[in-house]
Order: sequence, then C-alpha cells, then structure tokens
Amino acid sequence: MLAVVENVRRKQLAWVNAVLAETGWKPARLAKEAGIDHSTLGKFLRDPLNVTKLSAYTVEKISAVSSIPPYHNVRVDPPRGLADTEAEPFDEVPTSELWKAVDALKAGRNDVNPWVLRSRALENAGYLPGDVLMVDINATPEMGDVVCAQVYDRAGRVETVMRLFEYPFLVAASLDRKLMRPLLVDNDRVVVRGVAIASMRPRRAA
Repeated sequence: MLAVVENVRRKQLAWVNAVLAETGWKPARLAKEAGIDHSTLGKFLRDPLNVTKLSAYTVEKISAVSSIPPYHNVRVDPPRGLADTEAEPFDEVPTSELWKAVDALKAGRNDVNPWVLRSRALENAGYLPGDVLMVDINATPEMGDVVCAQVYDRAGRVETVMRLFEYPFLVAASLDRKLMRPLLVDNDRVVVRGVAIASMRPRRAA
C-alpha cells in the first residue's frame, strides 16, 4: 500500500512542479489562483515523510487554473474545432491597477476565479476579447448564464471555453462560424466548471 501512495505522490509532485515551472508562479500564487488553501499545497510540497497526497478536488482545481491536465508537464493544445486560446487564467502583476480592480471584484472569495476571454465566442452577448470574467466555481448554472467549461478531446487534451448555458448544450453568441458548433454537456467530454457572475473590461489605449 505504501508503494502505491509513494507512486501517486511522485506523479503529483512532478506535475505540480511542472505547473509551477510552466506558469512561473510561486506555490502561494498557485494556491490563490486555484482557490485552495495555501497550507494544503505547502504541506504537500514540504512533507518530510513523503506520504502526503493531493485530493482529487485539489488536483482538479489546479488543473483548471493552469490548463495543464493532471500528471502532464506542459499546457496542452486546444482540441480541433476550437479557437487557439479561448480563455486563460488572469495573470497580472499584483501591484497593477487592473489586478487591484480584479481583486476587489473577488471580494476575498476563494471560489471566484478571474479568466480572460480571448475569443469572439460571446461577442453578441456583450463580451469582447480581453474582458475579465469572474467565475464562481460553486454556482449552479441556469439557462442563459455565461459559463466556464472544459472541453476534452479523445486524446485527453483540454481547452477552457466560455459559452452560454442552454441545457443540454453550450452555445456561442458569435458570428464566427468555427465557434457556432454547439457543445453537448455530458460530464465526460464537456464539463461546466463555473458561472460568470461579473465582468470587467480593461481600458483600451486609443
């Protein structure tokens, strides 16, 4: 049994270190972005007995915020048929005015994560590329809500997208033909991860 624990921990440790290297974040920043307790991650990384494992919930939260599937060591390519990068975690210098505004919108809630929209998937709903969407990972989506979802292809690669929730589908509000294919929510290939509860549009330079 101990060998199994050590094997799982070794894979998790290599994965978390890869996430830190790929994002350039410190463990405290990763914990904050993922919405997990920083002590949980710290205990895992510093465990002198080499037996502590991450829960499935913690692994899922880190994977969602980093776009690196569990036990992979790099960000994955988007599945075919999606934009190159439709949404990505908000990553801004903590001292910037934009970061301060986003932090105020979070209001100290660890279950609300900021994502930057990078595609035209919601342009007809009033959201433009570059908008920052605040995603509540504990909210239950209702018809017409803007949701954050993960789409997996057959190779297990994942892309994070923003769509309108029209159960049982996720649909784009866009004239971009390559984004108009509805996505069937099946909790296997297309998984809703949260609901957008607020948004902010950074000032564009003239």
